[in-house]
Amino acid sequence: MSRLVALAVGLAVASAAAAGPRPLTDADASAGKAAYLRECSGCHGERGDGKGAAAAFLDPRPRDFRAGLFKFRTTPSGKGPATADVLRTIERGLPGTAMPSFAFLPADERRQIAAYVLRMADLLDAPEPAPIPPPGPPPATTPEALAKGKQLYADAGCASCHGLAGTPDAQSTKDLKNVDGTPTRARDLVAEPFRGGEEPLDLYHRIVGGIDGAPMPGFGDAVSEAELWTLVAYVRSLRKPAPAEALPADPVAAGRAVAGRYGCGGCHKLDDGRGGDVGPDFRLAGRKLHPEWVRRFLDAPRAVGKIYPWRVARMPDLPLSEPEIEAMVAYLAAAGRRPPTAGRLPDPASFPAARLAEGKNLFVLRCSQCHALGTIVATPLAAQQGPDLINVARRVDWAWSKEWITDPRKWDPTTRMQVTDITPDQIDSVRMFLWKTSMETPPSVAAR
Repeated sequence: MSRLVALAVGLAVASAAAAGPRPLTDADASAGKAAYLRECSGCHGERGDGKGAAAAFLDPRPRDFRAGLFKFRTTPSGKGPATADVLRTIERGLPGTAMPSFAFLPADERRQIAAYVLRMADLLDAPEPAPIPPPGPPPATTPEALAKGKQLYADAGCASCHGLAGTPDAQSTKDLKNVDGTPTRARDLVAEPFRGGEEPLDLYHRIVGGIDGAPMPGFGDAVSEAELWTLVAYVRSLRKPAPAEALPADPVAAGRAVAGRYGCGGCHKLDDGRGGDVGPDFRLAGRKLHPEWVRRFLDAPRAVGKIYPWRVARMPDLPLSEPEIEAMVAYLAAAGRRPPTAGRLPDPASFPAARLAEGKNLFVLRCSQCHALGTIVATPLAAQQGPDLINVARRVDWAWSKEWITDPRKWDPTTRMQVTDITPDQIDSVRMFLWKTSMETPPSVAAR
C-alpha cells in the first residue's frame, strides 16, 4: 500500500470512528436560546439562517447555521465541527470579519450558545465527530523545507486562487463562489488576517480539512503530514502584514476607518445614513450623548448595563485601542453635528421647588410607564420601554433633551416614544426633576 493510500485510509477510518456523544445537551441548548438572541441574532438571525438585521451590511455575510457547514474545524472535510471548534470560534471570534470575540461572556454561557447553534444546525444529537488525526509538532523551518513547501504550493494548485506570491488578483478570484452561490475571494496570504487562527496548527487544519461551504478544498487525503508541514511553513513565510496605519486627522474619515475595522455599519447607521438598525443611529447618538459617557461606554460597554430594554441585541466588548476610542468619540460628535455649546449642565440649585414637585408628579404619572428612575421611581422591568433615566445627566445633553421630548419623531421617526398634551413649561419641570435627581445620585449608586 502506498504512503498516500495508507494516509487516505487512515483518515477515512478516523472520520468513521465516532468519539461518542457531544458534551452538550438539549438542556444546554434551551438555556442558550436567550443568550443567542441577545448576542448573535442581530447578525445570524433569530432562526440561525444568517439573515439577521445586520446581515445585509456585512461582508462576509454571517453563517447560515441551518446548512450545517462550518468553515473552521479540526475535523475532516464534509464532517461537522467538533464541539470545541464551535466554542473556539465563539471565544476567539473571526479576525477580519464583524464576528468579535465573546470571551467576555461566562464560559457556561458560551457553552450554552454553542449548544443552541449546534441544535439549529441539526448537529447537537449527532455523535461528536472524530477529529483529524493529531499531527506531531511542526518540524524546524529550514531552507529545504521552504523550498519543498513552495513546490507543493505550485503542484497543489494553490496559486490558481491565492496567486503565485500569495496575493490573489482579480482574475484568480473572479469566478469563486460559495456553495450557496454568493461570490467570494481567496484569502490574501500575505497581508490579510487568517480568520481561523494564525498558529501553525490552525493552518494545518485548514489545509487538511479545507473550508466547507467555500471553494477551499481539503488536501488531507493526498499529501503526507511531513509535506503538509512544509506547506504550512511556506505559507507562513509569505506573511508580511502591513503595519497599522495611523488614523486620518479628519474625524469623519477616522471614524469611518474604525467603524470599518469592527463592522459597526452592520448594527448602526453611520454618518451617511447607511447601515443597520440593530443598535442606535450614530447621527442621533452623536447629538444627544456626552462625549465622556461615549468614551466610558466604548471602553467597557457591558459595565453600564442594558440601556434600551426593547432592543434585543447587546453591544459586545470590542478590543478598541485608546486612539480608536477617541476617534469614535469625535466621529459621533461630527455625525450628530453636535454644537460646541452642548454638554453644559444646569445648576440644580436654581430649580424652583414647585417646578421640581410638578416634574416629579408628571414623571410618575406620564413617564414611569416606560422609564425607571433607578430605585427612586421604580418601574417593573417587563414594562420598561425606554432607558432607566437615573444616569440621564451623565449621558444626555440637557439642552437637546427639550427638543427630544417636544418632538421625538423629528429626531427618530422609528422611536416608540410618544409625547402628547404636554406644555413647554411642563417639559422643563420634568427635566429639572430628572437632572437634579440624576446629578445628586452618586455614579456608583446609579450603576446599581
